[in-house]
Amino acid sequence: MRGAKILLMALFLGLSLSACSRPEPMRIAISAWAGVEVAELAARLGLYEKHGVSVQMIRFSVYSDALAALRDGKVQAGMQTLDDAIRQAAAGRNLRVILATDASFGGDGLVVRAGVDSLAKLRGLRVGAEIGTVGHYSLLKILERAGLTLEDITVVSIPAWEIREAFRAGTIDAGVTWEPYLTATAQEIGGSVLITSRDYPETIITTMAVDAAVAAKRPGDVRRVAAAYFEAFDYLRAHPEEAHALMALAEGVSEAEFAAHAEGLRYLDLDANRVLFERGRLAVLTRDIAEFLLRQGVIRSLPEAGALLDGSFLPRPGAAR
Repeated sequence: MRGAKILLMALFLGLSLSACSRPEPMRIAISAWAGVEVAELAARLGLYEKHGVSVQMIRFSVYSDALAALRDGKVQAGMQTLDDAIRQAAAGRNLRVILATDASFGGDGLVVRAGVDSLAKLRGLRVGAEIGTVGHYSLLKILERAGLTLEDITVVSIPAWEIREAFRAGTIDAGVTWEPYLTATAQEIGGSVLITSRDYPETIITTMAVDAAVAAKRPGDVRRVAAAYFEAFDYLRAHPEEAHALMALAEGVSEAEFAAHAEGLRYLDLDANRVLFERGRLAVLTRDIAEFLLRQGVIRSLPEAGALLDGSFLPRPGAAR
């Protein structure tokens, strides 16, 4: 009897220790953007579990809330643009950009009310953009092309998904946003999309960024997350309709809408990532973006690209996915 009790106690302690030693799930912050939904696709296909890592996708309706979640340590990783990763790094947040998901090519842009038919006509207008995020960066690039500065307009800080409501309320004349909000807003207000990221390509690169301490402590899990991500990308390439259906479900839009949004970007596969990381292209883009943000007064110092970018977690050539 006593032996049975000892055996049960040992079993209980063993289970308890096993539960305590099991690492917590990797929580990844995500918000609506067709380019990052491959990470969601990996979850819906069960690929993270297949690769031996527990992942929770934490979805935010407001992009800046997703940024704050990683900044405040509420998640271990986040899907964010390269300029936002630079902004956080310059502010002292220790991150590692481990992969690039896509480059915007028409998916970001400026929607304007009827009658605003040129960039020059932005002078004196109220322009909505979410300050401190990629929307702010996009606005600065647009103004640069227009030969204008922030002093030439009135900036109204509004999250991308609230731009449509701001037009309805009459509080803005133009707004920086991205799909799925860009085209829908223009259609609803009877306005137009005046300029898109096709006009300033290789500017908005979206990434997966991981807390540096997590990357150092759990490199195997970070590597498994990356492997699952690129296997999901392979699925997207082989089965685009099925993949779009799953990703559209995550965003609450139709498959046709999602496919249209995806046309506004260029997905970056594993080969493209290897070029970006291993041949130094991403480092050059990081430096160029950081210098632009510094000139604009958005950041006060240049982060070190070598510390921010880490391509070592990419699946190795020939590795099974």
